[in-house]
Amino acid sequence: MSLADLAALLAGGLVLGGLWASLLRSADPIRARPESPDPLDRGTALPAWLTPLYPLLWPLLPVWEGIALRRGAPLVERIARSGYTPYATVSAVWAARLWGMALGLLVMIGGSLLIGLLLGTLIPGILGGLAAGLYGVLSPDRRIAAAIAARKRRFRSNMLLVLAAARGFLRGGRAWDDALSRAAVGDGVFANWARFLVARYTARGEAGLQEALFHAPDPRDPYLIRFMDGVRAAISGGAGFEVILSSLIQDLGSEMEQEVSERVTAVEPYVMAAGILAIMGYMIVLLYHVFAGGQDLLGF
Repeated sequence: MSLADLAALLAGGLVLGGLWASLLRSADPIRARPESPDPLDRGTALPAWLTPLYPLLWPLLPVWEGIALRRGAPLVERIARSGYTPYATVSAVWAARLWGMALGLLVMIGGSLLIGLLLGTLIPGILGGLAAGLYGVLSPDRRIAAAIAARKRRFRSNMLLVLAAARGFLRGGRAWDDALSRAAVGDGVFANWARFLVARYTARGEAGLQEALFHAPDPRDPYLIRFMDGVRAAISGGAGFEVILSSLIQDLGSEMEQEVSERVTAVEPYVMAAGILAIMGYMIVLLYHVFAGGQDLLGF
């Protein structure tokens, strides 16, 4: 590495350090956008050591969000579908992305300095910083996608229990919202969502139903669509809600039974192989003691 390259790295480090020192006291809440239309975005405070990097990396964040919108749902929708875990606000996601960019920048500077001294080239450090930064920027989206997938699985399994209980209350003469509220007890994913559905419908009517769908892990789930059709039928005064619940319970039970059967079928060969290996190991130990003269193991 030439002296000019080393001087450029040191100058960049000094500039970054000066900016860091000048803005270190700034810990004001930072929003994704100054006029964010997201009512859930209440802002999040960045760590004191990370705040000075915000004006440097901010221009890149809107570009990244535009790319993310082309490959999936808007960020606010994905946060709602994940159940507000692991990120509760839009600005929390953007702060996590900023962490990733800061990590990439630090790796780029440190790697270029160290590897440049050893190999005389800045390319490995720059590539390492880009890789670390890209992983850090992608990590929040991956965590949100994993949370949505896990919540969707728990949503369906809990749905069967809640709907079975709600059908019993319906047969006892309860209205659909009362039956659903009484059945949706506990901390299950669908139970929590069903209580939210009833509360939002009571407060806002049809708009409340749409708001509840917005917070479902998969608004396009065919079972959820059928359930909402039954709710709307019950609201309009129809008598088909109990019939739809019975059909849903039967189909969900069949699907869960099929999933369990598939899992058992997939695991069965491994269980049999483990049993065969265990028997073979026991026979080897037994024969070893017989031929080695250890008859005491056999009792004679």
